[in-house]
Amino acid sequence: MKSEVATARPPRVYPPEVIQEPMRRVVLRLRSAGEDLARMRALEFFAREGNWQTISYAAEVAGLDAWEITPAYESALRHNLPNARVRIGDSYELACQPEFTRRFDFIVIDNPQSVFGAQSEHCEHFDALPLVPGLMAAQGIVIFNVNHTPYGYAQQPDWEGRRRAFYGIEMTAHLEFDFLDTFYRRFFRTRGCETRVLFFEPRHEPSLAYCVMKLERRGPSSTPAG
Repeated sequence: MKSEVATARPPRVYPPEVIQEPMRRVVLRLRSAGEDLARMRALEFFAREGNWQTISYAAEVAGLDAWEITPAYESALRHNLPNARVRIGDSYELACQPEFTRRFDFIVIDNPQSVFGAQSEHCEHFDALPLVPGLMAAQGIVIFNVNHTPYGYAQQPDWEGRRRAFYGIEMTAHLEFDFLDTFYRRFFRTRGCETRVLFFEPRHEPSLAYCVMKLERRGPSSTPAG
């Protein structure tokens, strides 16, 4: 791994089609591998207005639940995803409701970066991923946002500390994909899920990539009807 480097650059504004294209590539790759998305019930964990990656796969799946904590996004979210079941609320709390237990076959976690939440209680996907086994059916596709080379990082010690704690290493300003592959396979194996497929897809920002995993629950399992 490379040494820690403090970097900073101004944020860029990307047109919607540039933001959407990486998920379109993911969908094509999954379909080419024989995954039948048309039979899957999907969950967008951080839906926002639904016009980023969600709109790129919404028409491909059998059903879509979209969760968003910010009420101001609801109108646009319903407009952009007219067939979705929209819930306005805290996704972490919604994930613990019994009606969603082992309900989804396709879970997307487009997590924010750095720390976030009313009390800065969340960071990246670190406390969302442990919720996946409870939400996922006997097997499923899980897609989440990985920041392998964060920028403006050394100026955010809380973020740096959370990354070190999560990944279990000291140097987290540049994470190699081989390391991330091994790490996430082990992460889910210790939570009762085996990885059948794992690949990374670059996103619109050079520091970001989707981690795409096909997971299968170990041992006896059943998928709720409905």
